[in-house]
Amino acid sequence: MSLAVVTDSAACLTEPQIRDRAIEVVPLHTVPGADGAPTTTSRPSVQELMDAYGRAALRAEEVLAVHISSALSGTVDNARIAAARIEAEYAGNTGREGGAGRRRPQWLRVVDSGTSSGALGLAVLAAAHAHDARRGAALTRASTARSCQLFIVDDLGRLARSGRIDRTTARLDGVLGIRPVLALTRDGIRALETVRGAARARRHLIAQAVRAAGGTALSGPRRPADPVRLAIQGDDADMLGRLETGLREAMEEAGAIVTEVLTLPIDEATRTHLGPGALGIAVAPDLRAH
Repeated sequence: MSLAVVTDSAACLTEPQIRDRAIEVVPLHTVPGADGAPTTTSRPSVQELMDAYGRAALRAEEVLAVHISSALSGTVDNARIAAARIEAEYAGNTGREGGAGRRRPQWLRVVDSGTSSGALGLAVLAAAHAHDARRGAALTRASTARSCQLFIVDDLGRLARSGRIDRTTARLDGVLGIRPVLALTRDGIRALETVRGAARARRHLIAQAVRAAGGTALSGPRRPADPVRLAIQGDDADMLGRLETGLREAMEEAGAIVTEVLTLPIDEATRTHLGPGALGIAVAPDLRAH
């Protein structure tokens, strides 16, 4: 049995990662605002998703689609419609070829990852090591269930305008020097804590990542220190370098077991909502040995 994994650009994977694992990526779109209005984003169309699943089926017997959280985007809704239409093309038909030359996958499943960005990318990479869709889906769920996506932004206004943060967190926008450390959960984005100053926010971002990895940087019960993979993201290369150095040092000091630190880009749709100056850390279990 062979497997092809499909995701969307919110996974923030690099071109070598996409190429090496033969991952199909469907872009989320940015839509410039008219008459000076802010840029917005839109989900891939049903047709775009159908075409991507069809391309994936040309090179594998089974297709697994792992998409951005439904709390952030309607992509999963369109993905399920696309999958249903592909199945409908073959209803009562035992042939392998469908509409628009699409090849029928023996097994096609759409998974709502419940996350985005680096945590989504790490889940997709874990799934891509599987040889069949059931195993791929299981690896996806194991990764996302134990992953943590953390980030800080310079300006909360963009997240507030798009409704991606609650009103309480949105009210912090404009409060002098306040920087919340944000976490992406299955229900959306929430503030873990608020601190004053950019440098302190970066330190607390690292401390929250250490805690998620099973370290002891913060008070509270210690989680088991299982091996983890990390992904860091940001627009400033120098800042990313300092973040990685500080993160590695803090993880080692706290006894966390880090097997890999990946540096991932920020896709255009995500950047639209976060704005410049954002920094992110994703922590996920290392499932490659499982």
